[in-house]
Amino acid sequence: MALSHELYLSALALALTLPDTCGKAEYPNEKYSGARYKKWCSQYVISDRHDSPYGYDMPYLSEEIIYNLRNSLLHQSTPNIEKSTIHESRCRVDKFELVITGEDGTNGDLSEVAYDKDMNIVQRGLKVHISHLCYILSTAAEDYYKNNKEKFDFIKYSIEDDRQKTIL
Repeated sequence: MALSHELYLSALALALTLPDTCGKAEYPNEKYSGARYKKWCSQYVISDRHDSPYGYDMPYLSEEIIYNLRNSLLHQSTPNIEKSTIHESRCRVDKFELVITGEDGTNGDLSEVAYDKDMNIVQRGLKVHISHLCYILSTAAEDYYKNNKEKFDFIKYSIEDDRQKTIL
């Protein structure tokens, strides 16, 4: 709904929280939320992303990049990544861009690598379509929840809507 109302950063922020909840359900004994988050993304969101069609040098939308984006956006209001915290060298991008397309989620991400005359890498870039990232995160979370509802018993809350009460 946020995407359909062109609230792209709101949609992205909400989508980036889904692996937190699903990671807690899948790995309840893992104390570090970052480890849960990345393990869940690796297993359920991007399980085949590090292989084809990406070459050895090409960056890809890894679990580290997704987690890094989550941290930057939710904790600093900056939709970017911090290259120095990415462990996999080919995913340490010099230029990271988010792209606004439509809400259909059909566009993925684009990687680019620039080489010097000796074929040494001088720059890596990654463009991520917001709608696609929202789509793959929400689809993975929805599928996971449908197949693992019993693992979500840790979610207990109550919200009361006082706007609808009438006093007689």
